Amino acid sequence: MLTKSQRFAAVVMPDVLTVANSDNLEHKKQYKSLSKKAGSLVRNSGLIQTLAFLRARDQEHHQTLLQHLEQELQQMNLLPHDATLYDTVLSAEVPQYMVLTREILLLLNWHKRLAETLIIIPSANEQHGQEEVPQ
Repeated sequence: MLTKSQRFAAVVMPDVLTVANSDNLEHKKQYKSLSKKAGSLVRNSGLIQTLAFLRARDQEHHQTLLQHLEQELQQMNLLPHDATLYDTVLSAEVPQYMVLTREILLLLNWHKRLAETLIIIPSANEQHGQEEVPQ
């Protein structure tokens, strides 16, 4: 039997790998950066405010992270398959809102960990075929 943390990691891993294996270097950089910051956004601004921010941004990495969270919660049966994350959180009563916040923070923690490990951004020298010389 898997622990809760192992289940969350298993759900997040394929989504982060999809980004890590993409050819779009700029998207990878931005997704990795957003994954690192998203948990702090939720803690400092609140869940609904963070989701509204992600929805309002018309940038690929914002939409990708929002879709990943929604799909992950649906896979874990924490969100109905026919519902959107934003609408569910917006209409949630306080106890459900608190549960969703806690679960999303756990998912975002795994996004941060896995993005940091799996999304490799080559340095400028590596991109131009030069080997980086240690100082």
